[in-house]
Amino acid sequence: MTGSDGTGMDAARMVNGFDIARTGALDPELGHLVRRRDAALGGAYRLFYATPVQFARGEGVYLYDPDGTAYLDAYNNVPSVGHSHPRVTEAVSRQLQTLNTHTRYLTAGLVDYAERLLATHQLGPAHAMFTCTGSEANDLALRIARHHTGGTGVIVTANAYHGVTSAVAEVSPSLGVPLG
Repeated sequence: MTGSDGTGMDAARMVNGFDIARTGALDPELGHLVRRRDAALGGAYRLFYATPVQFARGEGVYLYDPDGTAYLDAYNNVPSVGHSHPRVTEAVSRQLQTLNTHTRYLTAGLVDYAERLLATHQLGPAHAMFTCTGSEANDLALRIARHHTGGTGVIVTANAYHGVTSAVAEVSPSLGVPLG
C-alpha cells in the first residue's frame, strides 16, 4: 500500500506529521519551499506539524524562524551543548582546517579523544566507537545489545523515532513501519 507521500507509509500515521497533500493550504512562499524540499528529498523525509516551521538559525536553546521568532528547542542537540556553542563551533572549525577524515586512518587526535572520553567513565575495560549520525549510533547500539544479550526483542514507546537505517526504522513506530 502506498501512502499519500509516495513512500509506502501513511503520513497520517506519523504523530505530529505534516500531510504533504495539504501543501496548497500553506502560505505560498512556505508551500513553494515544501514542494522544492519534497522534489529534492522525497517523501521519506517527513516534516513536523500541521504547518511546517521553517528555521533559519539556532543559538543556545533556541531555534529562530526567518522572521526572528524564537522557539525553545527541546528536541535536537540542546541537551548536549545547544546550538552554535562558541567552543564547539571553534573546535569544529579548527579541526576542519587541519584534517577531515574517518577512523580508518591512524590519527593521534582520534586516539587522544577516545582516551579522554573513556577516562570520564568508570566502566572498567571499554572501547569507544564513533558514529556520524544518531541513526548510525542507534543501529550500532542495537547490534551491540543483540550480540551481548543474544536477544532480538526491543521495547519502544508508541511514537518512538530512532533513525533511518533499516534496523532502527523497523523499531520506530513513528515512521509507520509495522512492528513484526
